[in-house]
Amino acid sequence: MNWLKSSLSRRFAVVMGAIALLPVLVLYQRVLTAGERGIRDAVLQLHRKLAERGAERIEDWLEAVNGRNRTVLLALGSLDEAGRRSLLKRLIAGDAGTASFALVGRDGAVRLSVENPALKGEASIPPGLAKAALRRALANGGRGTTVARSASGPLLVLFYPFGPGIYARTILPLKPVTRLFAANVGWTGFAVLVDETGRPLIAPEGHDLAGLEGWPITRAAVRSGADVGASEFIDGSGEAYVGAYAPVRTLGGAVLVLEPRAEAYLVLDETHRAAGFAILIVITGALFVSALLARLLSAPVLALTRAAEAVSQGDFEARVDIATGDELQDLAQTFNAMAERLRQYSLLQVDRLVVEQRRTEAVLFSIDEGIVLTDRDGRVQLVNRRGREMFELASDAEYEGRPIVEAFPEGPLRTALLAALEKPGEPKEVNLSTEQDRRFVRTVSSPVVSPGRDVELGAVFALRDVTLERELDRMKEDFLHYITHDLRNPLSSASGFLDILMKGTAGVLNPDQMSIVSSVRRSTARLMGMINNILDIAKMEAGRMRVQLKTVSLAGIASRSIEMLEQFAKAKNVSVHLVAVEEFSLEADADMIERVFMNLLGNAVKYTPERGTITISIMDEGPAIRCCVEDSGEGIPSEALARVFEKFEQVQGRRRGGTGLGLTITRFFVESHLGRIWVESELGRGARFFFSIPKGLVADGDGLRIIEPTPARD
Repeated sequence: MNWLKSSLSRRFAVVMGAIALLPVLVLYQRVLTAGERGIRDAVLQLHRKLAERGAERIEDWLEAVNGRNRTVLLALGSLDEAGRRSLLKRLIAGDAGTASFALVGRDGAVRLSVENPALKGEASIPPGLAKAALRRALANGGRGTTVARSASGPLLVLFYPFGPGIYARTILPLKPVTRLFAANVGWTGFAVLVDETGRPLIAPEGHDLAGLEGWPITRAAVRSGADVGASEFIDGSGEAYVGAYAPVRTLGGAVLVLEPRAEAYLVLDETHRAAGFAILIVITGALFVSALLARLLSAPVLALTRAAEAVSQGDFEARVDIATGDELQDLAQTFNAMAERLRQYSLLQVDRLVVEQRRTEAVLFSIDEGIVLTDRDGRVQLVNRRGREMFELASDAEYEGRPIVEAFPEGPLRTALLAALEKPGEPKEVNLSTEQDRRFVRTVSSPVVSPGRDVELGAVFALRDVTLERELDRMKEDFLHYITHDLRNPLSSASGFLDILMKGTAGVLNPDQMSIVSSVRRSTARLMGMINNILDIAKMEAGRMRVQLKTVSLAGIASRSIEMLEQFAKAKNVSVHLVAVEEFSLEADADMIERVFMNLLGNAVKYTPERGTITISIMDEGPAIRCCVEDSGEGIPSEALARVFEKFEQVQGRRRGGTGLGLTITRFFVESHLGRIWVESELGRGARFFFSIPKGLVADGDGLRIIEPTPARD
C-alpha cells in the first residue's frame, strides 16, 4: 500500500472519485427531491379526499333526513290535529334518530309537539337557542339548519314551512354522524367536525384539541367557503401536522382530517433510508474503482520519481522498466537514455574535478589568511592551514559537516566568527593578546553565491592577523604624544616671554618690533592650538576626557563664540547672524559646547568668501535641542561628506591650514553628550553643519561619561 502515500495517487483517486460520484450525487439529489415532492403531494391529496368523503357522507345523511321529513309533512297536511299527533307518535316511535317533532308559529309558540320517549332527555334545547334558530329559518324563507350544543352532545335543529305562519321543527342528535369520525386516519390521525366558528362539534376522544379554532388549518377551513384544501401546519403545542379540510355547506362548518407529520411522511423517511443505503453502496464501489485506477496510473509515475531521486543522489545506474504502451513508456525510455548520458558524462568529469579540486586546495592552503567555508546551514565545509593554526586545531581534527560552535573551540575568535556571520561584510576585530605577546585578528564574512544564478550556497570567512597594523597605530600614537609634550613645554615658555615683551615689562617696543613680536605670538598660539587638539584627541581615545555638566545657555555660548571670532569675520567682510528665540538652556559642558561652536564657526568663516553670510540657528525639538551653522561658501563634494569628521581629513582643494582634527574633536564633544552631528552640503550652495544635544543629561561621579539621560522637561 505504499502507493497510497503518494500525493499524486491521492489526487488521482480524488479526481476519479469526484468524476464518478458527482453525477451520482446530483442524480440522487434530483430523484430524491422529485420523489419527496411526489410523496408530499400524494399525502396531501389523500387527506383532501378523506375530508371530502367525510363532508359528502354528512351531506348525504342530512339529505336523507330532509327527504324523510318532507314526506312526513305531506302526510300531515291532510290530517286534523288528532290525526297529526297520532301519526307523529307512530313515526317517532319507529325512528330512533329523531328526538322531537313540533309545529311552531312565527312567534315561536308550540302548536303541536311530539317527543321520542327513548330520546326524551336529548330533545330539549334552551328557549333562546330555539328562537335564534327560528329567526335564522324565517330569514331563509322558513327553512333552516342549526347545530345546537346540549349536555348530551350536539343536536341538529331543522325548520320547514308547513302552512301559513306555521313551521315544522325537527330535533335530531348527531350521533349517526359521530360514527363517521370514530375511525382513525392512518395510525393516530383523526377527523373533526367544526362549526362555522371553528369550534369542534364532533371529535374522537383522546386528542388534545385545546385552541383548535386558532390552528392555521381551522382558520383556513372557516375562511375557505366552498373550497377544499390541505397543508402542513404547527398546532398550539408545537407539534407538526398534515391536515385537510372540506366544507359541509348545509351545516356551515367543515370536516378536518388531521395526522401527525412524522406519521404521514413515514414512507418518505423509508425512501430516504433506502436511497441513502443505495448511494452508500455506489460511493463505496466508486471509491474502490477510483483507488484501483489511481494505483494503475500513478505506479509508473512513482517508479520514475524513485529513479529520479536515485540519479539526483549520484546513482547513474538507476533505470525504469515501464511497459504500458503509451506516453509513460516513452517517458521512461527517455529517462533511461538521459541517465546513461549522465553516467558517461560523470565518468569523463571525475579526473577533471580531481585536478580542479587540488588546484583550489593548493591556493587556499597557501595564502596567509585564515579561510573558513560553511554551507547555507552554517556547517563547516573547509578550513585552510592558516585557519587551523589560528584556532589551534590539530591536523587530524574533525570539523567537516559540523556547526561552527562544535567545530571550533570556545573563545573570542569563535565569538567573532559568529558575529561576522550575523552581519556579512562588517569586519569584527578580536583581541587575542596574552601576557607574552600581543595579537589582533580581524574577521569578515561574505556570502558564497552560485555564478549566474544568485543563489546563496553558504558563507566564506576571512581571518586576517592585524597585529602589525595595531602595533604601527600604537607606535604612531606614542610618537604623536611624545612630540606633542616635548613641543608644548617650550612653546608655553616662548608664549610667556612673548607676552612679557608685548606688555612692555622688559622695555617698550617700537612699532616694528611690536609687529614682529605679534606675528610670532600668533604663530605660537596657532601651533599651541594644534598641539592642544592632538592632546585632546589622545585624551578622547584614552577615555580620560571629563564632562563637567551644568546648566548652560546655548544661545549665550553661540553669541560669545561670534564675539570671539568677530574680528576674523570682519577681516573677510563676512556677516554672522544668530537666530534664537530664547536662551535654550540645558545640562552640558560649557567649554566643550563653546569649542564645538568655535570650530564650526571658525571653519565657516575660513571657507566663506568675502561678503558672505553665516547663520547660526537654534531650535527646540522636544527631547533635544538642535543647532545649525550654515555658510554661503563653495560647499563640500558629496563623496567627502562621510569623511569630514575623521582624523586628519581635509577636503581636496579646500585646505586653509590646520591639522584636520577640529571636526573630529567637535564630533567627540557632541557624542560625549549623547548627541549627534552631521553635515548637509551641495557644491556651490554652502554647507550646513547640524548637531543636537539631548535634554536632562546626568554624568557619573568622575564626570568621565554620561550615565543616564532623564526624561525631557516640558
